[in-house]
Amino acid sequence: MDREERAVRPVEFRRDHQLDLYDAQIVTNVTGRSAATRKRLANGRETRAFLDAALDLTTDFLTPEASARSLLDDEEDARLVMPFLSRRKVLKKAKENYGRGFPLSENMLRHRWNTHSDFLADFVSYALSDKYWTLHDAICRQAESLLTTTEAFTAAVHKAAYEDLLLVFELPAFKFQLLAVATAQADLSSAQSLVRMYDSLSELWTSMYEKVFDHYGFKFRPGITAEDINILLQATSEGLVLRLLSGVNEPLLDHERQTSLLGTAALSFFFSLVDPGDKLTLEQAVEQAVGQLRHK
Repeated sequence: MDREERAVRPVEFRRDHQLDLYDAQIVTNVTGRSAATRKRLANGRETRAFLDAALDLTTDFLTPEASARSLLDDEEDARLVMPFLSRRKVLKKAKENYGRGFPLSENMLRHRWNTHSDFLADFVSYALSDKYWTLHDAICRQAESLLTTTEAFTAAVHKAAYEDLLLVFELPAFKFQLLAVATAQADLSSAQSLVRMYDSLSELWTSMYEKVFDHYGFKFRPGITAEDINILLQATSEGLVLRLLSGVNEPLLDHERQTSLLGTAALSFFFSLVDPGDKLTLEQAVEQAVGQLRHK
């Protein structure tokens, strides 16, 4: 839907105005001496109008056009999602890191990058480069070793998944990755950097899965590939890390047993997507299983 079409749509069709924003604990910071007053204000049309406007402005900002306009307006504000990376702050931190024996100046920054936006574009690429994901190579090699040198296959899957989940959770680059994902629609450099990062990780992990399957002589069900397994497990891993970062009280990790829900997901994918010899597609296998359950 384009901007003009959206602008003429009736407000009642744009948002769900039946939901009680106060009772749902969505709007909780309005002022008012009593709960009744705060509830009335939270659900008032003026409040919803302000919130809808802010939501639209946010949506508009995360577009290539808005990003380009901001570049023309003020290069230091080109990426408001990264105000912590102004030239001044970057220079100050660099001086702190390297000390007086390594002279640095703003002129050096400007000499290397014509605009601060250019610097930030390079920084995004740098932050998501293989330099910060070499630990993935190490954990991938360890996972391959665990999965091909033990008879306790399920325990090895759990241990490898547990360590991978901890790695992603503790890796600072993952948090920046979330920021890059959020701005990718408005920033071509972020989008390109993410594509390169995922290509690199996919090549690494897909190769590992293929080696493990070749080692045991496993075969995928028709229509399933190692790339599919990799995408499913990467997405599951990132989703679980998001929940860990949110601090939810859920059984995501068991540090004592060194297991995780990622391991459970990996075993589930393995059990359902590996051909046990029936040569059925996943869909056919599910239909067969459902049919058997119905007739029990």
